[in-house]
Amino acid sequence: MLEPWKTLKTDVVFEVKPYFEIQKQVVALPGGKIVDDFYQVHLRTFASIVPVMEDGRVLVLRHYKHGPGRVVLGVPAGFVDPGEAPLDGAKRELLEETGLVSEDWVSLGSYVDNGNQRGCRGHYFLARGCRKVQAADAGDLEEMQAVLMTPDEVDAAIRGGEFGVIHQAANWAFARMELERPGA
Repeated sequence: MLEPWKTLKTDVVFEVKPYFEIQKQVVALPGGKIVDDFYQVHLRTFASIVPVMEDGRVLVLRHYKHGPGRVVLGVPAGFVDPGEAPLDGAKRELLEETGLVSEDWVSLGSYVDNGNQRGCRGHYFLARGCRKVQAADAGDLEEMQAVLMTPDEVDAAIRGGEFGVIHQAANWAFARMELERPGA
């Protein structure tokens, strides 16, 4: 049976609150070997939402993302505030970035983006039956353009490389599986 590693000591070697920290850990492997310098990067937790409108179309956002360095398509997403439940953060981000609300939320899981160095934890959601209740007001550095697409058009956009952030494409894959699940 596989056993987890044990973290014996953690030192923060660099941080910029609240965005990220780099940790140097001392870890004990199951066979007894000690690794004195295992590094992890901890980025802020986020929520990502696939909003499906009442008519079945998906709202995606066209926006510039500095990571890929280009304008890409994606879904609404943003940081979960300290002490905030991931679903509450997802609802807040959906409202801020799109002006949409939903009464039908499905959690699609929670994942880290790097198997050993950790990176960030994302909470993925599907929001069905979305409806507009106010104008979008993200209140941050991003400019966004809302685009309504059919599920097949979203698939084609991903195949065509229009989604530039893996979290966004993964959220669509999770949502697509849920939307196609019998009885969903």
